[in-house]
Amino acid sequence: MESPSASFDPEAIEPLSDAHSRLLLETLVASTPVGLAVVDMEQRFVQVNDALAAMNGIPRAAHLGRKVQDIVPEMWPTLRPQYQRILEGGSAQTVEVVGATSKEAGVERHFLVSYYPVRTNSGVLLGIGVIVSEVTEQRRAHDALQASEQRYRSLVEAMAQPVWSTNARGEVVEPAPRWLAFTGQTHAEHLGLGWLSAIHPDDRKRVVRSWVESLRTKASYRGEFRLRFHAGGYRDVVGRAVPVFGDKGVIREWVSTAEDITERKQAEAQAENERARLRSVLTSAPASIAILSGERQVFTLVNPFYKVLSGGADLIGTSVRDVVSERATEYSRLLEKAYRKGESFIEEEVPVTTDFQGDGVHSTRQFDVAYQPLRDVRGQVDSVLSFAVDVTDRVEARKKLEESAASLRNQQQWLEAMLDQTPVAIILVEPVTGRIIFANQAARQMAGGDFPGGLREENYMGGAHHFTDEAGRELTMEEIPGIRAVRGNPVHGEPVVWHTPTGHYSLLVEAGTLPAQHGHPEAVLLALQDVTELRKTQAQLQHAVSLRDEFLTVASHELKTPLTPLQLKLQSLVRDAQTEQTLESLRERVVKTAETISGQIRKMTTLINDLLEVTQLTGPSAPLQLEDVDLVDVVRDAVERFKSQAAKAGCELIVHETPGVVGRWDRHRLEQVASSLLSNALKYGTGHPVTIRVEQVRGRARLSVRDEGIGISPGSLQAIFEKFTRAVSTRHYGGLGLGLFITRQIVEAHHGTLRVESQPGHGATFIVELPAS
Repeated sequence: MESPSASFDPEAIEPLSDAHSRLLLETLVASTPVGLAVVDMEQRFVQVNDALAAMNGIPRAAHLGRKVQDIVPEMWPTLRPQYQRILEGGSAQTVEVVGATSKEAGVERHFLVSYYPVRTNSGVLLGIGVIVSEVTEQRRAHDALQASEQRYRSLVEAMAQPVWSTNARGEVVEPAPRWLAFTGQTHAEHLGLGWLSAIHPDDRKRVVRSWVESLRTKASYRGEFRLRFHAGGYRDVVGRAVPVFGDKGVIREWVSTAEDITERKQAEAQAENERARLRSVLTSAPASIAILSGERQVFTLVNPFYKVLSGGADLIGTSVRDVVSERATEYSRLLEKAYRKGESFIEEEVPVTTDFQGDGVHSTRQFDVAYQPLRDVRGQVDSVLSFAVDVTDRVEARKKLEESAASLRNQQQWLEAMLDQTPVAIILVEPVTGRIIFANQAARQMAGGDFPGGLREENYMGGAHHFTDEAGRELTMEEIPGIRAVRGNPVHGEPVVWHTPTGHYSLLVEAGTLPAQHGHPEAVLLALQDVTELRKTQAQLQHAVSLRDEFLTVASHELKTPLTPLQLKLQSLVRDAQTEQTLESLRERVVKTAETISGQIRKMTTLINDLLEVTQLTGPSAPLQLEDVDLVDVVRDAVERFKSQAAKAGCELIVHETPGVVGRWDRHRLEQVASSLLSNALKYGTGHPVTIRVEQVRGRARLSVRDEGIGISPGSLQAIFEKFTRAVSTRHYGGLGLGLFITRQIVEAHHGTLRVESQPGHGATFIVELPAS
């Protein structure tokens, strides 16, 4: 489709009309869509946009593949000759079509429809392009205007402006009511040449000279001057005087009018300011701006910054398509996209390399480039505005912001909370009646919206809004702090729990009376300090203290447990040494006792190491000593170490391994993981086999340890990985509750995962997954 192109250059900006200036400003922001479609040689829709689909009242997808006569059957007899003319070799043509569509069945609507042939480069006709604009309202308005114009023409001409007549010498001899009403002159003041005194003194001499010249030459008078206004001051008017000739060519009288152009001049001044502002934006804005007109994409405006990005070349009057470069070709393609589709879009973070400072040093910066189609007075796209903003600093700042995004989000949430709401719920209540005068956002959020009719008794007894003490007992009306405050009783820091549809809140209530002043009645101020989280924190702290006390009890017991048999064994060894026996018997006794003592020392060492390990894991992390490690070797070594312990526990160790499960891991730490899981399985699966599997699943190394023991309750599946937490009683199973916590910390330090699958009475399977090579 071809559309008329409006030239746009610095010299052409000056004479732009007010309407065109506003059009340019508006089209910089948005454009009015028109209906677009392409039909094939059988008049079937192959392309259609949403605007045309909306006009027809049929979804866009329902158009495709269907004939025009099926979509708009009532209009087809009118449309058919236009399609036939294009198929027979006719050129593009625009016609007005009248008819009804499915959007408003039976309602006559008006459309401007343009038809043009769609051809290949060799001229072969492929189909017909259609552009549709609905002008129903414009046509109705035009018809109505024509009907009313004749009816009101004489009245408008008579009433719209001051009208008066003078004799051949320019003297008023008959009253001029419109003149008197506009200027406020009296009848006597405006007779003769007195009407000239209503003209501003600074303009009067000029008007008199021109008026005298018109009297002399018998030519019509036209002049602009300021005329006194009855409400005060002066108004800008255009005065016109037309001679009325008699039969012999002698002037019989002059008929004069004064058109008030004050608002128009103000509008023109405003339009000029807008044009000046537009010129300032286009030429002085810190952005690259250019306007390219027509299908050839000819530069009609280039601001200084754009010229810098173009290497200082003089581009006015040249075409982008004449420049041979990869970037120019892409730029031309995007310009054509905006021109053809008539839709604006933005190309983000486009790198541009040039000499920005003019010192011969080239650098690269990032730009966001907006492509905005501009339309002429007929609504047709005739040029495209290219608007590029340097976003290099933004891109660099974004990269820095991404590094601290989590911290900034937390700060933003905190700041928004501070700005959007106060942490204390504030309520103003009218005494006696309990009517809510004011409630802030925090109070409304607690209440779940507006308050239910104020603080009246029927709304707070057994309903959705009620109060209890911290023990859960529902308060009577006489006990509710807010009700007591409304009745005039003092309330200072009293605790209460408020139950609402949004939840229940632990509050500390303060109340006081605000005396009537500044036109406002007396009111009771309620301040509800939400201490719900504080109460939860207190409960958590109490729980933490309980865990600490339990841990200290368990730790002291577990640390003393190895010492008692150790002391007994040493005392027994002393007694054996004092008795008379052979050296060989004593040596055998010493060896057995030493083995027992070593076991107790290892147990105590394990407990102490666990305490040291958890201290290290909760403090600054020590770096992992990464190396190529075969997980099968680690598991084999662990199984070898636990053979004797497994035999004592009556557990068979069953190993299933897949060779080649290798990764970059810390061998010592993985040995801790394997040992912890085997020790745990032998402890809780005594008398049952323990199955160890090493395999590679979906590219990750997996170690699973399965016991057939007591299992774990569903409520403890996550808790067992916390510090000092056990799923069973310490009376039957020892330990500090640290093994699984340490194991999980080691696995997660390797960017792996540790989970457990279990049911009570059916054993447990601990599964470790690590990134493999």
